[in-house]
Amino acid sequence: MRALLLDYAERRIRVADEVAEPPEGEVYLRVLECGTCGTDRDLAAFAFGAPPEGESALILGHEAVAVVERTTVERSAVDWLKPGDYVVPSVRRACPGNCASCARGRRDFCVTGEYRERGILGLHGYCATWAVDRAEDLFPISASLVGVAVLVEPMSVVEKAYTMALRLHLGEPRSVVILGAGAVGILAAWAGLRRGWQVTVVSQEPEDGFRAGLLRTAGASYRNGRPGMVADVVIEACGSAALASAAIGCLKPLGVMIVLGARNEMVALPFLDLIVGNRIVAGSVNAGPEDFGQAIQTLAATERSWLEAMIERRPLAQAAASLTAKSGEAIKVVHCLH
Repeated sequence: MRALLLDYAERRIRVADEVAEPPEGEVYLRVLECGTCGTDRDLAAFAFGAPPEGESALILGHEAVAVVERTTVERSAVDWLKPGDYVVPSVRRACPGNCASCARGRRDFCVTGEYRERGILGLHGYCATWAVDRAEDLFPISASLVGVAVLVEPMSVVEKAYTMALRLHLGEPRSVVILGAGAVGILAAWAGLRRGWQVTVVSQEPEDGFRAGLLRTAGASYRNGRPGMVADVVIEACGSAALASAAIGCLKPLGVMIVLGARNEMVALPFLDLIVGNRIVAGSVNAGPEDFGQAIQTLAATERSWLEAMIERRPLAQAAASLTAKSGEAIKVVHCLH
């Protein structure tokens, strides 16, 4: 089969046609397309990640849309799962010891750090013609959502961020500042607008640029540079710990900041402001089953033209270039497998 490989022995990324098909499992999938994100770019730069044990190459791809080809699962156990069904897979798999978090189905809260992740750490991903999964790792989507379903996985990360913010905030939050106008930042704007919140996105894109226009069309505010307003919640989706640190000043009393993508940098924190204002800064990674379910609902309720405007599809042959060169105006680059 054809697959996008990150070769750790040769230190290069390549599309290969001679990759062996995965062995039979509960659900055999024909992968339709795979999205790329900052994590994939960091992997392509060998910043982190690892292939499966005993192998020298990793099949990339964790944002996938697939169709069920065949299954060995009894219909009585999973009544929705049948050939022809469209699905989106989750990313993280439980740690070997099945810690308390993994045991209750929340691998995103794994406390051992020994989890594995498809297309990232220790398990092959989905940027391949075929893939195999367990039924419990798949989420069904309607045929009408297939064209934008590659956004489900990043939206699940956003939904988890909002869930955490609402759980931690001791008041009634109604406004959010989002740092970054990449795919996660823009999806966070959609999710905030759907909640009826006042949404402001802060990024480095020009005020008259495509992303700023897309956000304003949806009803969000956009500003270039540093945030200068206050809000109940701040969601960091820009990859800058320094900007996230500066944005703590945007938090109203009881405010909550959820950090999603900042680099591991040393920054100063205004501890007195955090204490006096009962403010909270929390990190979040990955997503749970409820977050995936909510992400599917949010995307289904979002204006389709906004979602489609985010996606640029390319052939798999261009994948290596997509991950090692600037993506230009494209918000979400997606590679087609079939």
